[in-house]
Amino acid sequence: MPRRALGSMALSLAVVLVLAAGVWFGGPRILYATGLWSDGGSPTIDPSLYAPTPTPTPSPVTPIPVAATASQGKLPDGATLLAKLRAVDRTSVPRDGMVVIDPLTGAVVTGESADALMTPASTFKLLTSAAALAAYGPDHRFTTKVVSGTGNQIVLVGGGDPYLSGSTATSYPERASIGDLADATAKSLKASGQTAVSLAYDDSLFSGPAWNPAWAVGYHEFATPTSALWVDEGIVGGVHGTDPSGGAANAFAAQLKARGISVTAVAAGTASAGATTLASVQSLPLDLIVSQVLLHSDNDGAEVLFRQIALAAGASGSITAAQTAMQAKLVSLGLWRDGMEIDDGSGLSRANLATPTVLSLAVAKGFNDARYRALVDGLPTAAADGTLYARYDDPTTEGAGRGAVRAKTGTLTGVHSLAGFTRTADGGLVVFAFIANDVAPEKALAARDWLERTTSVVAACGCSG
Repeated sequence: MPRRALGSMALSLAVVLVLAAGVWFGGPRILYATGLWSDGGSPTIDPSLYAPTPTPTPSPVTPIPVAATASQGKLPDGATLLAKLRAVDRTSVPRDGMVVIDPLTGAVVTGESADALMTPASTFKLLTSAAALAAYGPDHRFTTKVVSGTGNQIVLVGGGDPYLSGSTATSYPERASIGDLADATAKSLKASGQTAVSLAYDDSLFSGPAWNPAWAVGYHEFATPTSALWVDEGIVGGVHGTDPSGGAANAFAAQLKARGISVTAVAAGTASAGATTLASVQSLPLDLIVSQVLLHSDNDGAEVLFRQIALAAGASGSITAAQTAMQAKLVSLGLWRDGMEIDDGSGLSRANLATPTVLSLAVAKGFNDARYRALVDGLPTAAADGTLYARYDDPTTEGAGRGAVRAKTGTLTGVHSLAGFTRTADGGLVVFAFIANDVAPEKALAARDWLERTTSVVAACGCSG
């Protein structure tokens, strides 16, 4: 074996050993400090989290709202709170912006560089989610269906359900599955005396490139090429696939065969206009989709919503159409400022630009309009769940935030952000957004600590005027 190949193998083995040791002995904190770990979103989500009970059109049980009822207490004195925030060490953060607002009025309590245009990373999902809710409403569901084709052909048609599952289970929230669809399809076929079919699959609802050209090649670890037809977000064995539509069709064929329907061929195709629907399943309602996207910082789910925003505007489901349609929705919501940029829906692109003020106003909508409640209900809780599960681990400097701060996370190399809400020690309900840009890789952990400590300072503030 060539010496160069041996050296490469040795280097790869060393990296694997370092990663394993980091996880075993220190968890992600050590790996963040070394620059070997970066959470651009949720690269691997256990598909079982997205498995529904075996019903063709699931009707999820409505959970008890986890967000506080929107009522106001004593708000902090802005100057006092700002002094406390400035006292938190931020030598690791070359450029930052922060704002704290009263969500019920939109009035600024305090802030610095609150209107600066900055790369938001995954907190950008708040804007995508707000635009999707504005476009469709919280109760909207997306339909995956099977229609008749020519001769013995049937066509599986993707409807852009981000959480269509490949298996059935009883976990909440209940999602539609390929198994449910196969049940209904097999019954329909057998009722007409048909037990052998050829299967075509139609993913044409979304057009244009499936992979955003603004993303680095290495982002295949964090996202699947966006498709209107996939199961388990195209993730197999914890790895994002490259042909999610074909994978969904093959999974559906296997489910049909298990139900006594012979599938003679599987190929890409297009459903005819007006074709007879043989079976269909409905997605989760949009508010629950948004909650899952925010809780887990789900890049794939956010990118599907991004394309759906374009379709709601009567445009094609392409990236460029989504950029235009999302901007229009944000303008109508008062969540747009001159200079902002939209590359994608997930926040993976470094060219996305937003301001702390806009992010905070997006969260505030969840307190003021029931249609946007998911923007609050879906936020992770510090040290408890979602992408904040393993954070706020220093009781001395971050203890006040544990269980009190609810926030959307954002992390790219050099970019760290939090946008969410809390109640202060005086009972004031406040929404905040903190963004750090241009952070050196070796300072990543310190920048994350800055976010956790500043938001804990907000929660601990007994400084009402």
